Amino acid sequence: MRVLVTGAGGFVGQHLVPQLLAEGHAVACLTRDPAKLPEAWANLPRAGTDPEGQGIRTLCQQFRPQVVIHLASHYITEHSFTDITTLVQVNLLLGTHLLESMRESGCDALVYAGTSWQHYRNEEYCPANLYAATKQALSTLAEYYRDAFGMRILELHLYDSYGEDDPRKKLINLLELSSKSSDKLKISEGRQLLHLVHIDDVCRGFELACQQVRNFAASERKVFRLPAGERLSLRELVARFDAAAPAYPAQLEWGARPYRLREVFEPWEDAPALPGWQAEVSIDEGMRRLRCPDLNRSKKS
Repeated sequence: MRVLVTGAGGFVGQHLVPQLLAEGHAVACLTRDPAKLPEAWANLPRAGTDPEGQGIRTLCQQFRPQVVIHLASHYITEHSFTDITTLVQVNLLLGTHLLESMRESGCDALVYAGTSWQHYRNEEYCPANLYAATKQALSTLAEYYRDAFGMRILELHLYDSYGEDDPRKKLINLLELSSKSSDKLKISEGRQLLHLVHIDDVCRGFELACQQVRNFAASERKVFRLPAGERLSLRELVARFDAAAPAYPAQLEWGARPYRLREVFEPWEDAPALPGWQAEVSIDEGMRRLRCPDLNRSKKS
């Protein structure tokens, strides 16, 4: 099938595009800066983002996708006044340009990357932060296209992801940096319960979602999760992280950072997992891959 991936230059996108290609799909890429995409993707149709959405529009008209995977977003945990413009432009305006471009090009199947943070207190909709509110706002806008034009929508509401080459300043990377530093990482008391999902499992979920959304009836919309095989407290996660490389434990100052406003202590679980999918990379295997890359290479050789 022909699949357009937005946010192709991000962490998930750079893993997902090769998987889709390996499965025999034709892939087009939308990203902030197409020149920064991997050289191996040189022949893939691509476009950059722009304030008027013309790049998205032209790409959709030329590529004629059968399914769109919308990954592109601006993530921020706690916003300030100066963050608002970018949050709205990326998470709402770009998404609306995409929906209209899909309509014009005849594409009616969307796989949308939502977030579990749209469900604070385990509610159907209660955003934990402004980022989550903007993600829900695009979902609400997509309801118009679903109802008016028969768009089929599968939303995957994601938990935290991780992987060996993750450039983002996420928890696992901060733990890794602390294990190599004499300075202790200031961290909360660690009572939060987490679903942490390896990038390989996330990509399998999106590829499977593309297949499933094409079988939806016109105007059908469903929301699924991609949960980890087990949920862990932050303290349990750190213990598993340390166990993967005992000589280099994380250097932490527990309780030195207060909990955030609207801290999520219980992960949202009030929705089914994506049918036919389950996490295959255990947290222990994921930590081993992350912390022992030389061992990974020796096993492959």
